[in-house]
Amino acid sequence: MKYVIDSKVYENHINDEVHLYGLLHQLAFLAEKVKDEKDLENLVETARHYGEIAEEKFDDWLIPGRYLVFGDRFDLADLKAAELTPLTAVLKEHDARIREKQRAAPSNDPAYIISGSAFRMLVGDLFDLLAQYGYLRNRVLEVKTERQLAQLQKNLSGEHPAIRRMYRRWGITGSTDITGFDMLESAIRRTHLTPYDLDGSEDDDD
Repeated sequence: MKYVIDSKVYENHINDEVHLYGLLHQLAFLAEKVKDEKDLENLVETARHYGEIAEEKFDDWLIPGRYLVFGDRFDLADLKAAELTPLTAVLKEHDARIREKQRAAPSNDPAYIISGSAFRMLVGDLFDLLAQYGYLRNRVLEVKTERQLAQLQKNLSGEHPAIRRMYRRWGITGSTDITGFDMLESAIRRTHLTPYDLDGSEDDDD
């Protein structure tokens, strides 16, 4: 079974290995220099301190204590799940990106990422618009006289404050005109959407 490891996790392991090598190398150096009881006490104290450092690192690695006793690789399953990704899963995700890119290219339908808060905001605004449509429809159906029609027209003559608030949330500012479809689409894309990096070029740069 082949796995992919995150670069930061890999580098952390390398740094820990280098650190432990430095500790062992220092202990070996001190051991060679022991000439009297004072040097021996210094070596023992240093070894104790280095042992504490090693214990802290071991705890951070989350290696099961059972593995130290039995050496059963199946005891590492949870650790593998936390630090490694099966290569098959990575390749599957890569293939999905390629398919999405191929789908989007001819149809001019690029993929975007939207934050959860922006998505909920847009859903809430769509619900409000549907509710306002239902309310207005009922008002129109209730009109029986010219007086009622005139009153309804008066009520609708000004711009509804809720619509103006929606404009601001959608990213449309400084306009009092009716918003065209292209203008609305452009404003929402600019304000709330982030282009999805199909090639992973941003990750490669990092």
